[in-house]
Amino acid sequence: MSYVVIARRYRPMSFEEVIGQEHITQTLANAIKNQRIGQAYIFSGPRGVGKTTTARILAMALNAEDGPTPTPDINSPVCQAIIQGRSMDVMEIDGASNRRIEEIRNLRENINYTPSESRYRIYIIDEVHMLTNEAFNALLKTLEEPPAHAIFIFATTEIHRVPATILSRCQRYDFKRIPLDTIKKHLKLICDREKIGAEDDALLEIAKKADGSMRDSQSILDQIISFSGQNVTLKSVQQALGVLDQEVFFKLSALIAAHDIKGILLYARELFGSGVDLLELLTGLEEHFRNLLVSRAMESADLLEVSEMYAERYIKEAQGFEERDLISYLTLLGQAIQEMKWSPQPYLKFELSLVKMAQMPETKSIEAILRELSQVKKKALKASKSSVSSSPASALATDVHILWPKVVKHINSKMPTLGSVLAQAEPQSIHNGHLRVSLRCERFNSERLDKNMKFINAGIREVTGQPLGLKIDYEIVESITGRAGEKLGKVREEKLEKLEQLRKENVLFNKFVEELGLEPDF
Repeated sequence: MSYVVIARRYRPMSFEEVIGQEHITQTLANAIKNQRIGQAYIFSGPRGVGKTTTARILAMALNAEDGPTPTPDINSPVCQAIIQGRSMDVMEIDGASNRRIEEIRNLRENINYTPSESRYRIYIIDEVHMLTNEAFNALLKTLEEPPAHAIFIFATTEIHRVPATILSRCQRYDFKRIPLDTIKKHLKLICDREKIGAEDDALLEIAKKADGSMRDSQSILDQIISFSGQNVTLKSVQQALGVLDQEVFFKLSALIAAHDIKGILLYARELFGSGVDLLELLTGLEEHFRNLLVSRAMESADLLEVSEMYAERYIKEAQGFEERDLISYLTLLGQAIQEMKWSPQPYLKFELSLVKMAQMPETKSIEAILRELSQVKKKALKASKSSVSSSPASALATDVHILWPKVVKHINSKMPTLGSVLAQAEPQSIHNGHLRVSLRCERFNSERLDKNMKFINAGIREVTGQPLGLKIDYEIVESITGRAGEKLGKVREEKLEKLEQLRKENVLFNKFVEELGLEPDF
């Protein structure tokens, strides 16, 4: 007897055996129980998730001797005829090879004949979206007024290509991609029944490769067993399918994080020389950075489709990346993958994408910038105090005419917009802990100085090493007159109000402005 592949031997024979589509099988079973049987169904969804299998089970349930029943006896002659594809009343039609209007006309002519041995004449049309427009139009009339004994079951992977006029006359059921863990558990069950030893990581890799398709996963398992014999290991899966070791991606991400362009070029050449599929490599690297991003954001590996061996490693490695950088890497990889598909020099695109990621400047959070800024200020203050202590402080603070230019120079080095205004001031005296100056300026400049007085006083203390504060005697002048001046002044006031409102609403932004001494130049 010839060998029967796993996908056929383990094909579901009842609604209960269909895996991952309970929302559909339960609805169909209840409809049959309640005698609410439609005359046209359409099953849509990815390949290998159970559409055609469910259609056959539905046909058995409707034509069972003691039915319609959601639990038909699969050993009965009617069910066996359907399973073996020799039933005269259940016809499976391939829409891809029978897509012309002539085939649909023949179907319309034969549909009026009553069933020969069953309750219904059931037409299962697979890949129905492949029918021509003329064929769909011919089918439409039959769907509008079908004979009582006729039932249509359509299956398609591209529901958007089926005309709305057809969809509106069918009960629609959308099949889902089967979850990774569900596929893995079912593969484990098959291996146990077949007495095949299988590593969990190997089954996980097969499930990932199947991409939500149970049939594909079973076909891949069949292939791996042929390759490795009675013991399925992760290494045998990687060798048979050409799947890259996860260590490759960890090494690439480490080189990118270290900005090691030389190392990247050498490793890229090594990978290319080993004969790996560059597109698959970039796709795998994209998933790798996605895993790092999820680990960084969630601070856990709960949403990762990886083995336990790598789960903790992703959490640890993710701490070395900023979320913004990971998002930038993913964006760049997405563009590179699309470009590689059409490029005459895919290796160049592959190599260039890695170099671009390595050259990207690292982004830092505002909190990190503030911490670094605070450290720099502390060092500067310490150096300033050391410089002041080397000369007599009393002499420095006695002559205001000597001191004031030093203060202006210091403020100007940190914030030129303030320094340029203070340079116009005339020093007067130092008395009772205040450095007194007079200044003739416009009102908006006086308001700017007053709002930055904390920053200015800190600068004076850095220069003198003494707790002096600035006292300004203003003489306000109006340099802009008339309506234009009033309008400009009003605009300035509105902008200042908006800035103050923003500083009140965002504590972090306010701290950032104060630390850097930022003020609007208007």
